[in-house]
Amino acid sequence: MGTRPVSDRLPAQGFAWIELLAVIAVTLVLAALAASAYRTHEVRLQVTRAIADATRYEQAVEHAFRHTGQVPAGLPDLLVPRDDTAAPGDLESVGVIDGRLDLYFGRGADRAIAGGRLSLTPHETASQTVVWICGNRLPAPGLRPLGFAGGGRQATQVLTTIEPRYLPSSCR
Repeated sequence: MGTRPVSDRLPAQGFAWIELLAVIAVTLVLAALAASAYRTHEVRLQVTRAIADATRYEQAVEHAFRHTGQVPAGLPDLLVPRDDTAAPGDLESVGVIDGRLDLYFGRGADRAIAGGRLSLTPHETASQTVVWICGNRLPAPGLRPLGFAGGGRQATQVLTTIEPRYLPSSCR
């Protein structure tokens, strides 16, 4: 019986070029997925901050409705101090149409949402509690547009122009 050379008995050492290229390709794909997920998260945070900043407008709509019994037709009908009407943060402006708040994202926002609109629509319960519906979310059974009970102007819900993946779950 002859002996075989040592190189035939030992496993191969190191990586072949094709294995190295496969590892690099998988790493690049995973890095791209992580970067995309991070960007989506950051854009969603901008939208969430804008919704939180709009709370003062929501309160102003509710206050106007409680005092007049009518849904405010526009921003001038709100009791917001004049110096407090500037749009906060990433927003270019805030519009009010029959009680609905339209948040318009400006150039300061991420390009994925810049120029987009997100609406916050007030609804009322049977006990006249105001519930705000964000974006494309459907109102729960029993909710009616704010102003419905009084028979006057009513808030109308419109679809957002922002992709659903950038909206917080409360707006989808």
